[in-house]
Amino acid sequence: MPSTIDDETDGAVSMAVRAIDPHSGPRVSCTGQRRLNRLSATVNERIPEPAQLYSLITLTFVLHEPNPASGDCACCETGWPCETVCQAYRLREGF
Repeated sequence: MPSTIDDETDGAVSMAVRAIDPHSGPRVSCTGQRRLNRLSATVNERIPEPAQLYSLITLTFVLHEPNPASGDCACCETGWPCETVCQAYRLREGF
C-alpha cells in the first residue's frame, strides 16, 4: 500500500514528546552495562610512558647522589647506593 503525504503538514513528520521525570529511576534495565563494567579492566594508577620513565630515572640519579663528606646518599641520608638508586639502575637496565 503506497503512503500518502498529508497536504496540511507539507510532508512533515509529527512526533510525540514525552516528559520524563529526571528524579525517577531509569526504566531500562542496566544489567548488561553493569556486566560489561565488571568485565572491563580498571587501572587506578597512571602508568608512565617510556620516555617519561627514563626522565624520572635520570632525575633520581641527579637527586640521589653520594655526599662526598659522609659517603651517604645526599637525598635520603642512607648508605650509598641507597635503595632508590638501586631500583633506578635496575629500571634503566630494563631498557
